[in-house]
Amino acid sequence: MINFVFKNRYKIAPALIVMGIGGITIGVIIAHFAGFPKGEVIDYFNWMPRGWLMQTFGQLVAFGAGQLFLLGLAMLAWQDTPMTWTRAAYLSLLSWIQLTLIFGVLPSEWLNLAQGPLEWTNQREFIKFPPILFLGNEISLSLGAFKDIIQLGISQGALVTVIVGGYLIQDLNNAKERGKTRISDYGKTVVKAGDDG
Repeated sequence: MINFVFKNRYKIAPALIVMGIGGITIGVIIAHFAGFPKGEVIDYFNWMPRGWLMQTFGQLVAFGAGQLFLLGLAMLAWQDTPMTWTRAAYLSLLSWIQLTLIFGVLPSEWLNLAQGPLEWTNQREFIKFPPILFLGNEISLSLGAFKDIIQLGISQGALVTVIVGGYLIQDLNNAKERGKTRISDYGKTVVKAGDDG
């Protein structure tokens, strides 16, 4: 699979970039026009459903398309040769954009949604625990605290994904080499013999 992607990267990458640009455009249009108050008349997109749900859907579409766009741009720099300063700077810029999205934009938009339209505040109760669990004391979890727990999950999940993804990317060319089928000078597939010969 990795070999197929590597061989066809100059076909796959432009397709990902075009899909990413198209998806970002569609997602931004949906998120923008769904954010207008209900009842306000808009010239061209008055048919667009309004409300936080449609606006969040548009933001998720734009975010997913942005991931395709960045992946396509990164695939253009994928080479078999040793890393150069130019490629390193280019990939560093893409990495910085990706990290800004997942550690800055994504958590910020979640907090905007939770604190705004959903009204998850500390004054609203999410769950009340049975007093028997806390020696007869009444303990509850507010929606504001639950919002912060979700925020922590988003950030920690992104951090683990970045660490694991960075580790796997370092070994990408080696994995590509391991996946190749080698043909001998005699036209036969080369098979590595085990320890027993």
